[in-house]
Amino acid sequence: MDETSLIAAARLGDDDAFSELYQQHASYVRAIGCAILHKSDLDDMCQETFLLAFTRLHSFEGNCRFRTWISRIATNQCLMTLRKGRQASNGESHLIRIDAELAAGLGRDRWIFARTDKGLEALAARLDLDKLLAVLDPIQRRVLELASLEGASGEEIAEQVGIPLSSVKNKIRRAKMLLLKIHEKT
Repeated sequence: MDETSLIAAARLGDDDAFSELYQQHASYVRAIGCAILHKSDLDDMCQETFLLAFTRLHSFEGNCRFRTWISRIATNQCLMTLRKGRQASNGESHLIRIDAELAAGLGRDRWIFARTDKGLEALAARLDLDKLLAVLDPIQRRVLELASLEGASGEEIAEQVGIPLSSVKNKIRRAKMLLLKIHEKT
């Protein structure tokens, strides 16, 4: 059954169809969670993502791929998890002196308490993954996604993409080298 048919059946309450959607996208949602949360609360985030997707499946309009839609839900769930999990020990706290005029406008004294959040510090770079992957040609990108995000073996990738195993390994190596080179420039 294709994805459109699965979505239609799941909207009508077909648990098997939603289960199939889950099977197709669970590893991808988990990879998003891993990239943002670094394993903390990963299982809860995945469960909450699919629960939210199931309850809001009627709002999926089909203007984008299902994976894009569920990726947005997963990213939002990760951000909510990070917000909920912030603790005083998660960063450095210190007092910052602010401008007298600004302080008066805020109705505060000239010192404010500020904290850096280590959980959110590198989040922007991790969320720029799509922009970074956009520099790859479509086959290189698909091969790297299958290998890194979905955990597919070289043989599975070769079969899905329709290229020899040696080409798969070469494309993965070249894609990683290119991304590393671009990342080092930033």
